[in-house]
Amino acid sequence: MVDPFGLDCHRGRIQAQGDGLEKSVSWNSATPPTSKEGLSMLDKLTESLTKGERKARQEAIDKAKKWIINAGKNGGADAPVSKTFLIKGTKDVRIDIEIITGKAFI
Repeated sequence: MVDPFGLDCHRGRIQAQGDGLEKSVSWNSATPPTSKEGLSMLDKLTESLTKGERKARQEAIDKAKKWIINAGKNGGADAPVSKTFLIKGTKDVRIDIEIITGKAFI
């Protein structure tokens, strides 16, 4: 779906946050990202983390992967979505998926 003003309509991001960390991978496109592209974005984000940051968030990363795969099996997810995968026992260590406009993970 393309905006009549020529702006991209499918926008969002996957973030690693908490314990002083804030890293993200975003998309902004005329077509919705596929679930395969979503998994690639999550992998790119994971690879940008240090070994310790990755280890602390591994459970949340695994849950985010499953969520992206399930969204793909169900035709994608429509905006707005703000999904948080919080690590139990922490106040803010997490992986977030936000679909700001349009659709994702088709």
